[in-house]
Amino acid sequence: MTTRIEPQSYDKAPEAVKKTFDHLKSAVGMIPNLYATIAKSPSALEGYLAFSAALGRSSLSAQEKELINLVVSESNGCAYCLSAHTLLGGKAGLSNDQILSARRGLGGSPRAQAILDLARKITRTGGLGAGAELKRARSAELSEAEIIEVIAFVASKQFTNAVAIAAGVEIDFPRAPLLPEE
Repeated sequence: MTTRIEPQSYDKAPEAVKKTFDHLKSAVGMIPNLYATIAKSPSALEGYLAFSAALGRSSLSAQEKELINLVVSESNGCAYCLSAHTLLGGKAGLSNDQILSARRGLGGSPRAQAILDLARKITRTGGLGAGAELKRARSAELSEAEIIEVIAFVASKQFTNAVAIAAGVEIDFPRAPLLPEE
């Protein structure tokens, strides 16, 4: 893939973005190309990071958040986010089999399945016709707050998938494998 929007360079970044880059580098050990690309719009980067920080306080577990990130990124065909979230999913405690299953939309429990089903439906339709998925989520004991949080995580991942795909962001994580044929 050819990069269509170059990442913001540190040297040419506005001071506020440099501070964000410094924070990212100390927290993550690098400035991911996706964040550097979003930084072409300092307001978009600020808004995305604020939304991400708020979602970080979600009642969903780290594994559940990564399940959502994986199924949305697979549904959208975003190799960048699949690579990042394969790594992050492993760090959250998901096994390689759980990661591959999540990408296929398969959960290991009724709760995980309900989360994945809802996330896929929202990704594919924006929520249109999600009655069955909402019913399954409630049956799997997701609270209404958690249902809204699933939707919020989908929206966040839709944004980063769109930026990564449209901009042709170069993958700077270990590349996630293609799903094996079944």
